[in-house]
Amino acid sequence: MRRARVWQVVVAGAGLVMGVAGFVLWLRGAQSPGLAGQWTGSAGTEPVFPVAMELSDEGSALKWGVGLRCSGRLEPTRSRLVFTLDRVKGEGCVPGMLRVFPTQELDQVAIKMTRQGDTDITYSGTLSRHS
Repeated sequence: MRRARVWQVVVAGAGLVMGVAGFVLWLRGAQSPGLAGQWTGSAGTEPVFPVAMELSDEGSALKWGVGLRCSGRLEPTRSRLVFTLDRVKGEGCVPGMLRVFPTQELDQVAIKMTRQGDTDITYSGTLSRHS
């Protein structure tokens, strides 16, 4: 077995550092200036339906479905980008887990919703923040 040369170890280490730094900067796209605010957009495939999300320290909520007929409370988890959706109201509306993902746009996030008890993504979409 051939021993690694010093320059190979240095290059591998530098690559690892750059990869971690890139991941951290990618995450900061959704965190800076923070997720607080009102977000609107759409989700689903057939049919596509509107989604409205409000995130704040005083309480966060999600509304979705045709006519925004479903509503629920968003509770943060250990991850700043994952929320439990509970206290759901509306006929046929169910609780679950909402995951928020940064996009290349500063005031835009992708969301993925999983119904409580499921492991598959129920629906996904894109939301934009309005100042």
